[in-house]
Amino acid sequence: MLIVLDDVLDEAHRQAVVGFFSQSDEARKIKWERGGVDNLRGNKSPMALLLTRASQFFDLSDMVGSEYWANYGTRPDWHIDKDEKLYQMSGNTECPICSIVYYADIDMVGGNFITETVSVQPITNRMIVFPPGLMHGVEKYTGTRLSVAVNPWAHKPLGYA
Repeated sequence: MLIVLDDVLDEAHRQAVVGFFSQSDEARKIKWERGGVDNLRGNKSPMALLLTRASQFFDLSDMVGSEYWANYGTRPDWHIDKDEKLYQMSGNTECPICSIVYYADIDMVGGNFITETVSVQPITNRMIVFPPGLMHGVEKYTGTRLSVAVNPWAHKPLGYA
């Protein structure tokens, strides 16, 4: 089940997400944020609104935190969202509750989100929510693309302090 939502955030919140991730390369690196959806909402996390929308389609009640990062000008190859450290250490694959891709600012040609059977055009303020274990990637593109990835977890992945 792949869920595609348009006009996810009002303009002020979309701009806040763009501002948060446009600060520097450091701001775009992968981070862990502890807490469930309500906790993140109380902390005014920029991820809280995205997770709240995703919780309409996936049960996030067991969520203990989420990892998030931004892709700006990068193109992820085919992959499955998983606990990367665990996979490196043991070859075992554990996945988040679901995965979220939010297109905060798009000005490009190409770059569709792709699975083995579906292709979704990136549009500013569009969000894709999909189940664990889904192989996905991004087609080649020209232009600029700021997308935010969020993975809510029922347990903390390895590699975070």
